[in-house]
Amino acid sequence: MVAKHRKPSVVEFNKLLGAIVRMKHYAIAVSMYSQMELLGVSYDIYSFNILINCFCQLGYIDFGSSVLGKMMKVGVQPDVVTLSTLINGLCKRSKISEALSLFDEMMEKGYRPNLIVYTTVLNGLCKTGNTDRALRFLRMMEERGFKPNIVAYSTVIDCFCKKGLLREAFDLFSKMKVKGIRPNIVIYNCLIHGVCKLGQQKEATRLLNEMAGNNISLDIVTYNILIDAQLQRGNGF
Repeated sequence: MVAKHRKPSVVEFNKLLGAIVRMKHYAIAVSMYSQMELLGVSYDIYSFNILINCFCQLGYIDFGSSVLGKMMKVGVQPDVVTLSTLINGLCKRSKISEALSLFDEMMEKGYRPNLIVYTTVLNGLCKTGNTDRALRFLRMMEERGFKPNIVAYSTVIDCFCKKGLLREAFDLFSKMKVKGIRPNIVIYNCLIHGVCKLGQQKEATRLLNEMAGNNISLDIVTYNILIDAQLQRGNGF
């Protein structure tokens, strides 16, 4: 089909690649890049980003990093999507040090990561249990002019709760409210789960009352937490 028709443009190739990626056929998408090269179709930023995403999804982070190097070599400047994709890929493989190194390198080169990139790194730190570094990173976000959103706070609070660091979790919870960020059901569930694990039933009841006062309804997660706690403790709230 390619031989009989005009050479497809990079935009057309990108649309095709995007469709293939949406179906999660990452290996097929990667193979399409050789077709682009054979036809003399130059990659643009979107092509490179799709390729990096495919390598990251396939677990070939080193190949994704090499694509970043190729981009810069041919004069295509990486954007926020490029950075967040690579950083997310590194974090998913628990390569937190490499993710932070890439983050710092991009900052040194003048790139300004957005809230998505910051949250990606923060999520990676929390998923690997780096609570201290996650809290420092959260503070760094604020120092650099980025106001952490509810997702960022819930990520760190959940990390604290899972480690049994309830004092730190509630301290951050209080600071978040002081800054005018209204807690949501996700954060309350994290805290309720944390206190229930430690048998702090009165604290769980207090949080439930606080939720009611804030017009936040219990969801299926909340009910499951409470049922599990009741079964394990043998009593109710």
